[in-house]
Amino acid sequence: MHYSPKDKWMWDLWFLQKEGTYHMFYLQSEKHEDPEHRHQAHPEKLGKPVTVGYAVSKDLINWEEKGTVLEPTGFTWDEASIWTGSIIEKDGKYYKFYTGRDKNKLLVQKIGLAISEDLINWKKHENNPILEADNVFYEMENKRNALNCVPAFRDPYVFKDPKTGKYYKTISARKKGEKKEYNACIALAESDDLINWKLHPPILAPDRYDEMETSQLVYSKGKYYLFFCTHFRGYHPAWAAKHGAWTGLHCYYSENIFGPYKPVNKNGLVLSMGKYIYGVRLLENGDSFKAIGWLNYDDNDQFIGKLGKPFKIIIEEDTIVVEGDPLEPIDQSEKKK
Repeated sequence: MHYSPKDKWMWDLWFLQKEGTYHMFYLQSEKHEDPEHRHQAHPEKLGKPVTVGYAVSKDLINWEEKGTVLEPTGFTWDEASIWTGSIIEKDGKYYKFYTGRDKNKLLVQKIGLAISEDLINWKKHENNPILEADNVFYEMENKRNALNCVPAFRDPYVFKDPKTGKYYKTISARKKGEKKEYNACIALAESDDLINWKLHPPILAPDRYDEMETSQLVYSKGKYYLFFCTHFRGYHPAWAAKHGAWTGLHCYYSENIFGPYKPVNKNGLVLSMGKYIYGVRLLENGDSFKAIGWLNYDDNDQFIGKLGKPFKIIIEEDTIVVEGDPLEPIDQSEKKK
């Protein structure tokens, strides 16, 4: 009953809402013996690399698959695989930002741009990658840290600030410095035209997580809410001892896009079901938000790799409440025949 592309796994996803239709883009790969290999797939080892799939829906339940719309480019900065991105419309064109990796430096992540007029045919920008870590505010290493976690400059989320009209992009990154663990941060880049970007210092660098993934910036009732996903294993031990540690959706908020940001719900936790549902994205829905993620593992530790069911998120000042059960199955009455 849950959507997935034919004969493929799907995971990290992003959306464009337009004229009553949800346009969903997502990472996809062939099904491998070890599902964790989906991240690293490249031609020499594990078949076809990670690509971007596309599907459309009116209700977030019933989806029409449109096929693959973005693939790695041979012998260039994104030849190994494509990772998470986001999309925005400007002047009748669509701008898709995405993460790419080079086979010669598999752990180094950079950000590229593809432009389309119909959401199906995409042309990669001639100056790709258009953004990468600068070695001033952010780490650029090509090796894992002591926790065996990879570097980060990925998952760009593009956002038009309703206050200023400027474009901003949040990025999962690592703060530069001697410390190589628990240095995850959210980078910020600024642009007037979606092509040329200026990197700012991190807007959130709490020194308490080793990874902060799939960020999303939401503006609600005069405040900025910065969502991201992380894993319980990546919590700093001191913070975990005091506040607990969870895998799932987290959020910090601020009255200024540049911060400072404070944790919602006192500890930053919004949804602690990360083992089962991850990469949750919010979609505007009047005074509240719809939310949807992808199904991760089941109780038997079997990977699912399908789309979850939408649920509701309510934002009230420093509190965020989830309504509905994100793991509730989709029944036949909700699926159109």
